[in-house]
Amino acid sequence: MQNEIRIPNKSLFKLDEVCTLTGVKPYVLRFWESEFEQVSPILSSTGQKLFEHSDIDAVILIKDFLFEKKMTIEQARFELDKFYAKDSDLDLDLDSSQKTSETEKSIEASMEQVSNSLDRSEMEKLSEAKILLKDIILATETVQSAQNWA
Repeated sequence: MQNEIRIPNKSLFKLDEVCTLTGVKPYVLRFWESEFEQVSPILSSTGQKLFEHSDIDAVILIKDFLFEKKMTIEQARFELDKFYAKDSDLDLDLDSSQKTSETEKSIEASMEQVSNSLDRSEMEKLSEAKILLKDIILATETVQSAQNWA
């Protein structure tokens, strides 16, 4: 749907320009501003709302989710958050084995901190819990990979 709309090459757009480009009425756009954090226009010194390209992209996605795919506001918000989470994920360059390794290092560091204050039986229980936690992390990553959630 984004390919159907040609967004002019400029940095900021007025409300009426966004409405014309996207085919969304002004009152709907104002409502979406309150419902979706991805639509956040800049307020100029004169009090006029100015939208960036990212706002227009979000409006196009929201319109598709609500009008074409017939989602509820909550469903559209969830899908939009999921869409933008992919783009802003800071760990995109880490593969799952690196993530697992970092998690294991964090667990081991926590274990060392706790080990000084525990007796032998508590340490054994904690070691068993650590093994179970590693299994859970591995199972979670397997499901994430299989479902393309990462």
